[in-house]
Amino acid sequence: MKNSKTIFTVILLSIFANIHAQYAQNKDKKIVIGTVDSLYSEILKEQREVWIQVPEETDSSRKYPVIYVLDASKNFYSITAMLKQLIPWKIPNSIIVGITNTDRTRDFTTTNVPFQRGHESKTSGGARNFLKFIEKELKPFINSKYPTENNNTIIGHSTGGLFVLYTFLNHDKVFDNYLAIDPSLWWDNERLVKEAEEKINTKNLKEKSLYIAVANSLGKAMDTVKVRKDKTVPTEQIRANLKFHDLLVEHSEKLDFKWEYFKDEDHGSIVVPAQYNGLRSIFSWFPFHEMWRFNTPKRYSIKQLTDPYYKHYKKLSKRMKREIKPDWNLINDVGFFMLEGHNLPEKALAFFEMNIDFYPDKSGSYVALGDYYMSQKDKLVAIAYYKKAIEIDGNEDAQMKLKKIEN
Repeated sequence: MKNSKTIFTVILLSIFANIHAQYAQNKDKKIVIGTVDSLYSEILKEQREVWIQVPEETDSSRKYPVIYVLDASKNFYSITAMLKQLIPWKIPNSIIVGITNTDRTRDFTTTNVPFQRGHESKTSGGARNFLKFIEKELKPFINSKYPTENNNTIIGHSTGGLFVLYTFLNHDKVFDNYLAIDPSLWWDNERLVKEAEEKINTKNLKEKSLYIAVANSLGKAMDTVKVRKDKTVPTEQIRANLKFHDLLVEHSEKLDFKWEYFKDEDHGSIVVPAQYNGLRSIFSWFPFHEMWRFNTPKRYSIKQLTDPYYKHYKKLSKRMKREIKPDWNLINDVGFFMLEGHNLPEKALAFFEMNIDFYPDKSGSYVALGDYYMSQKDKLVAIAYYKKAIEIDGNEDAQMKLKKIEN
């Protein structure tokens, strides 16, 4: 069994083990945040460049959610920096795919409108085609080359935000999480806003995470009440977003969304704070706050200590679309922390049994229970668990302990 003085240190080391590799210095003494990749799109009839950042970890068997970022040349750097700050506690470590532009108006807008805001846009209205490129070509390309998890996020600003909401309302199976920053919902006389209610009523969007950030474009002597009645061009951005907000609130029982207004930010400055808040919002299901109850175990019952693990990892499994388990070493170390660090054998037993629940085929789970019962001077039960461990894979540690008992 473990020395009680080192239990807490071991627990922390097991949690932080994968973080160090992310900051390891490469041989060329260069700071590298990603690589450039590309593919030819038969749908768009052009070569498309993407910027990729893959987590630098030593475990090659791990897979990661994917965050697709529009307008890569502007947004890739800030997203990669935020990821470094937010993992591992606030959001899952992820692969970032930045999509560079060739014709952003064409790709991000939903309808062909030759003139908008005094600018000619003959190529507008290619959102459906661009989404088809992402779904049918880019995602399979990324999934075939990189260790991807089946959880995908898309982030877009301005007309990129318009594209995010178009995808959310019309093709919600392409992504799981949607982050739209000051979206250009004014496009084509607010056409997407007008279509939104019908789309929401025909879909199940409760399992999708949606975050919308809106900048302050009220204009002088305006508030959110007055601006709704205004008809001038400068306020059409926020007017459209307010209408969309009202629609979301009206159908909130069908949605998982957060809408946030940044009164001190304009259309350009909103991007960074919205990215940060947005990432935390769309991954609000990821942090495991109750895990730290083990630091003060006397304050909680056995149920209050262990139930959060079952609930949290069930929720993670649903979001990731596969079974997610807590780290075996973490649960094992917490068990010995309860046993030796706090002299709480009943609570320790609950954690050792939890590892049996999550890892019934791992021999170490039974060795730990054998050690527990030896500490409680119940040799017969301990022997039974050591024998079970040996049956699974001939566990050498169990054989040594069993032989010592017999001698």
